[in-house]
Amino acid sequence: MKPFLTFNTRTCFTVVLLALGIPAQAAADERWEFTLSPLYLWAKNIEGKSAVGERETPLELDFRDDILDNLDSAYAFHFEARKNNLTLYAEYNNAKLKPTTVANVGPVEIQTDIEFEDTLWEAGALWAFAQSGDSTWELLGAIRYAEHDIDMEISRSGGPGIVPLPDKLRAGDDWWQGVAGLRYTFHVTDRWSWRLRGDYGYGDSDNSSLHGAVFLNYRFNDWGSIFGGYRYLDTDYDNGRSATGGYVFDGDQQGPALGLNVYF
Repeated sequence: MKPFLTFNTRTCFTVVLLALGIPAQAAADERWEFTLSPLYLWAKNIEGKSAVGERETPLELDFRDDILDNLDSAYAFHFEARKNNLTLYAEYNNAKLKPTTVANVGPVEIQTDIEFEDTLWEAGALWAFAQSGDSTWELLGAIRYAEHDIDMEISRSGGPGIVPLPDKLRAGDDWWQGVAGLRYTFHVTDRWSWRLRGDYGYGDSDNSSLHGAVFLNYRFNDWGSIFGGYRYLDTDYDNGRSATGGYVFDGDQQGPALGLNVYF
């Protein structure tokens, strides 16, 4: 009887260890997969209007003719961490423009050196709720932060200098939005895939955005791929102040995007 009990005890321990070991091994195989896009260019045009205080200014900046010529610096990246159906992501875009405008008021020439910095970052999560063949649908939730900083230095030359102008002006604002949307991925082959995304951002009745993007991705080996496509972002923001602290931006930023993905 004693050997029989010993055999059963050892068997139970073996079964328990196997039961614990199988999920542990499965969990070990379900590792996080990371994607980084360190080379990411969004050649966007800006079109719309902005207002500082009670003064409204139309915006129409073409990437090739205006933004590229006046671009002081630009940096962007996109990062994703994926495990099973969950994907966490973060993205950062920053561009600084330094255009110069010259105007004449009678005999006085007025030169305005402008520094416009546009910052946009986003962080959120995606959940793959439907998969069928080569198609994957993901639900997206995120937060979006935008900031505009405008510094103007005004100088005058010629004439008697009687035009009353400030030497420096500063404007802009920053705002937050909650974001909800969908992302769809379709694998044409093992190397080629399409990815489409649409979302809506909301802060309040004077703070909203509509965003869409479509990309074609080509994976040339296990560690890397290149992608290209088009991206559109429409923003409607008004901080509700009409004095010098007032800032309004109602316009869209859109244009082709190109980048490199690194997998690890």
